[in-house]
Parts: sequence; structure tokens; C-alpha cells
Amino acid sequence: MRAWLGRCLGAASLLAACMPAATSARKVSDVARDVNVATRFGRMDVAIEHTAEAHRPEFMRQRADWGKEIRILDVEITKLEMKDEDSAEVFVDVGWVRMSEGLLRSTRVKQDWRSEENDWQLAAEERLSGDLGLLGEPVVVLRPEAPRDVHFPVKTLQPARD
Repeated sequence: MRAWLGRCLGAASLLAACMPAATSARKVSDVARDVNVATRFGRMDVAIEHTAEAHRPEFMRQRADWGKEIRILDVEITKLEMKDEDSAEVFVDVGWVRMSEGLLRSTRVKQDWRSEENDWQLAAEERLSGDLGLLGEPVVVLRPEAPRDVHFPVKTLQPARD
């Protein structure tokens, strides 16, 4: 009985040693999801709380057109990689449209997350693939010229007045 109890306690201590990594992954996943959903709905005040102070100006610059020129339709966390207990990479697929076009676009973004005092903060992000323009990249948007009037000139006949 003591041998069995010793094995159970040993297994429990090994399991407890693995818990911080699982807890860290769960916490960063929850915070990353909350931040990305908040930005999708224009809640930058919520998102900025979990953005590292050094990255905040860039974060706001990259999203300056969101809700004005760009509408975010969907955000999906596709992958999370724990680099160590205090850093992670989160990969996010964003579905979006330019308000002037209506063409569905897709961009994959890599976000670097860091834990400082048990609070996960977005430290950096970059576009990995997909359409340009989501994160404020300069894009030339070609717009066709206004259509030329192709109607024949019209003459209106007025009745003669005496």
C-alpha cells in the first residue's frame, strides 16, 4: 500500500510540475483572444490594456483605419507556440474588407506576447502572409475613373410663347 501511495504522490508531483506551462498557455490564449476580439469590435480601450507600453503607439498606428476605411469581419487564433514560460507567439487569421470595395481579404498576423508580473502583454506583431493594408502598410488603391457620359446630347423643345 505504501509503495502504491508513493507512486501516486510521485505522479502527482510530476503533474504539478507541468501545470505552470499549461496555465501560462491557457492565460496567453485567453488574453490574446480577448484582445483580438476587442479590436475586431473597435474596443481599442480594452485591447490597449494588454499591449506593452513600448508597442502601444505602433499598435494604435497600425489600427488607425479600422472601423473607418477597414472593416474587420473575423479574427481567428490559428496557432499558439509557447517559446518559454514567459513568451509566446500567437498566429491570427483576420478576415477584412476595405469599405470602398467590398472585396473579402485575408491576412495572417504573428503576435509576440510576453508575460510581465503574470500579466500577458502584446509586445510586437507582423504580417506573415495575405493581403497588405491591414496593419497600416502603404497600399496604392486603384480606383477607376468616373464613367464617361455616353448618352446623346438632348435638346428639349419648348412650346412657343406669344
